[in-house]
Amino acid sequence: MKISTRMWITVAAILTLASLAIKFYFLPAVENFNQLAIKEQIERDMATFEKVLGVVATAANKDMNFVRRSFRAISEEKGIPIDLRRDAILDEQFGKQKTGYAENDFERTALKTGKPAFREFGGNIEYAYPLKTQKLCQGCHVDAQKKPVALDHPLGLAVRKLPIRTLNESPISYFTLDLFWQNFALLALCIVALLIPVWFWILRPLKDLSEKGDAIVLRREMAAESDKVVENLPESEKMPEEWRSIKRIITDADKH
Repeated sequence: MKISTRMWITVAAILTLASLAIKFYFLPAVENFNQLAIKEQIERDMATFEKVLGVVATAANKDMNFVRRSFRAISEEKGIPIDLRRDAILDEQFGKQKTGYAENDFERTALKTGKPAFREFGGNIEYAYPLKTQKLCQGCHVDAQKKPVALDHPLGLAVRKLPIRTLNESPISYFTLDLFWQNFALLALCIVALLIPVWFWILRPLKDLSEKGDAIVLRREMAAESDKVVENLPESEKMPEEWRSIKRIITDADKH
């Protein structure tokens, strides 16, 4: 097999292995990284949202109707992609409502345990964040015995839903996927560009040199065969050795 053929096969094999490694290892790892980054951002946003609710409650100065109207307005605002759920303990104080309760087992579990949780469902990443009692809340919220609700008791739930497809639309996805593929394509182009001068300056001259060497060997073999034929001729038909040498030199010169 020619050296150039082996070289191209090696390059193709390296690029193929790199592509397989990217497909089955790098891309899943990047997707997992993007998902973790998005989840971390959601957690920070939800903690900030809870602080905003605290600011609203502080500004209300124990005006419970103002707080309820504010929270309801926040929940109904389409520009705020967070849904609020209420715990049954609020029913004892303010009465039941038609809406605003946990809608599934995932939300009910988070509300009951008081532990935030993620899940993937229906093409979305969902995050349930319990809104627990703080000292600020104890000034308004009481239980059935008219005692302030215990600290860290979940009074409600903030739910955030994010389509999974947005993972590929995030800036993080650009730097980890799109930019990586661009760099990979650039690397492949650089390899090909490097091989072009190698072909013209190294492999091609070696090929020409090999062909000339083969031609020289072939002529030597033909000359040897010719000498054998001459040796079998009668003495009267033989050409002098000097003339045969001169003829071979002329023939070589004509071919070059």
